Amino acid sequence: MIKSILEFLDKFEGALTEFLEDFCPCCYFLLCTEHEQHKKLKAFSGFFYGILLGLFMYYAILIDLEFGKTTTIIIGIFITLFIAIAFCGKSGRGILKTIVLAYVLGGPFMTISNNAKEAVRVFGCTTTLAHNLTKTRYELMVKPFQDALYQMNHDTKEVLDTLESVRDVIEPIVEEIEGEDEVNKLRNENDYVDTLQGDSKRSDAIDEKYSGKNKTKKRQIEQQQQTENKGEEYEKKYKRKLEYRCQDVISKGAERCRELFSEAYDKCYNTVSVFVAWLLCWPMKLTFICNLAQVFGGKAVCDPSKEIEPGFGEGYETLKNIKTDMEDNFKDVNIQFKVSNPLPRVNVKSAAEVAEKITKTFQEKKNIFDVIIIVMKRILAFIFLRVIYKAYQYHERYLTDIEFDNKYITKYFRHIDNRRKKRGQRFLLPMKKVERQNFIDPYAVLLLSEEQRRIMGQTFKLVLEMITATTFILLDRLFYETLDIVAKHALVEYTQIGEHDMSISIKGTGMIANLVRSIVKGFNFKRKVRVVHSNERCLPKPIMLSKYYLYKIYGTYFLIWIFILLEGYTQRINRVICAYFYHKREKKRILFLYNETLKRRVGYFRYMRARLRRKAREINLSFDANIFLALRLKNRKKFDWLRYFPMGKRQCLICGEPEPGKIGEFHECTTPGCDFVHCKECWKDIGGICYGCQPIESDEDPAEEDDYGL
Repeated sequence: MIKSILEFLDKFEGALTEFLEDFCPCCYFLLCTEHEQHKKLKAFSGFFYGILLGLFMYYAILIDLEFGKTTTIIIGIFITLFIAIAFCGKSGRGILKTIVLAYVLGGPFMTISNNAKEAVRVFGCTTTLAHNLTKTRYELMVKPFQDALYQMNHDTKEVLDTLESVRDVIEPIVEEIEGEDEVNKLRNENDYVDTLQGDSKRSDAIDEKYSGKNKTKKRQIEQQQQTENKGEEYEKKYKRKLEYRCQDVISKGAERCRELFSEAYDKCYNTVSVFVAWLLCWPMKLTFICNLAQVFGGKAVCDPSKEIEPGFGEGYETLKNIKTDMEDNFKDVNIQFKVSNPLPRVNVKSAAEVAEKITKTFQEKKNIFDVIIIVMKRILAFIFLRVIYKAYQYHERYLTDIEFDNKYITKYFRHIDNRRKKRGQRFLLPMKKVERQNFIDPYAVLLLSEEQRRIMGQTFKLVLEMITATTFILLDRLFYETLDIVAKHALVEYTQIGEHDMSISIKGTGMIANLVRSIVKGFNFKRKVRVVHSNERCLPKPIMLSKYYLYKIYGTYFLIWIFILLEGYTQRINRVICAYFYHKREKKRILFLYNETLKRRVGYFRYMRARLRRKAREINLSFDANIFLALRLKNRKKFDWLRYFPMGKRQCLICGEPEPGKIGEFHECTTPGCDFVHCKECWKDIGGICYGCQPIESDEDPAEEDDYGL
């Protein structure tokens, strides 16, 4: 729920910030910038904001009350004085303590928060740095092999392309040796020429030469498959093809020869007369001359056996077998590799994710902390109203409760006492010692013991509060010093030097060697690493608490202590202010105080005995519980020196004043077994009677004792 609210507030704040930045830069500078930025603009705007707020309060509230000018001035002075005096009292000290708390929140707490954020950043940066160092080693040792394997997939395609080019080279050779289309064409041309010349067909002789005699073609083929190997078959086919080509050349030569004779005859016949042509042109009819090369050359003219080296067929067969084997072996080549991914692990993240997660989580917590701090500061800002409320409360109780803060021996109190003294009536002054603790002389410089004890108690509490604030300051300082030591002495430079070489040498020079060389060329690598990493960016940059906050915190505590010392004097002014404005009420309060004190004085001795006897029983028990005092009282000669120490002193039975170190200033009871002492003034007031050892009377009235209030 809180997270959803914070996310909504963050979005709303972001949208409002963008809107003000775009459309109202002045409002953006006032509301959305840091406290240290644009201080002059904020101070100037705050001054006019206070004036406008005061005018609004005046016209909205005060103007409708219709106070007169004199009344308004008196009320203003009264409220101002009351608030000023109340500020010097307990409520004012509470405000100053609240201010100190705000200083602690804005100083040490905020510094600790910022340094904690810096520590989180250092942790995330260190994690990333360690990841980068490991990555560098990985790239040196493993990455080359990974790249080589990836490259082999591309090299396999190149091998297949090479095989395709080999096929392109071999196919013309296959067509040259095994192709029958050209043989059929040559056979037809030679048969045509032989038919024109009336000769026997040479193709039959060639086929019979390379196929055998008196065998059908089918039987010849079967016999060849059984008795001859493929190499000899390829060699015979190619010889037959070469002989056809040779015969074709002769046939084309003879045909060209006949064409030339025919053209010469036609030209001769057209040039001379018919009779002369018969005599002169008839040699042009002798076309058998064109067949003389075939006649005189014989069969040896076109015999290819002497031109083809032995083993030609076997070499060709080997070439075809190599081609077939390479095609069969490489046509299905597929380099397969598998990246072994580890099984997914629960809550296992990369270094970057861990650093980002830590930073994000800490930022979320810090945002919650910042919101809490802001809310606390806004709430603490209203603590000042407590001063106004305390002033108002004192004013109301002064008017309604006649016993409230009614313990001052004023001039009017003395006037009443002097008047009664002159008339011979009972009077109060000077006060009894036991009564002095309940009354305050507003003109006395020295404070009462009760006020002094209150000052000591408040000072002790203040010291404890200072220790608490100092603890946070020391924690902040300790955190800062720790980060500062790390920043000064934790600078480390990581120098990574490495070399990873691998070489695969292929000794061959043929095509296969080149193919293998092209495949494994990715495994020929030289990798060198010389990288210097530094953790300088990962070193913390702690923020030191400004001395300005120390001055404000301890200066405010010193001011609080001054207020504690002056509280006994400043609180007397409250009555003076109320007495100035309420004369009749002040007289009524003083008369009530005087009469009540007089009534108690009259019944003082009546109730003193019962009270003192009960107190004596309590003191006797304390004597037994205090081992030092018991030693002193049991053996005065040896342990009387304990009277100089607080744990060995007795107290006045009446007023409780500690026994002084000087002998004779206190009166000791002379009754055997009675160890009580009295100060001289109390001994005089009780008439020289020790009520601690007197027999108990049955007419004690505890109710009256309580009414007396001693």
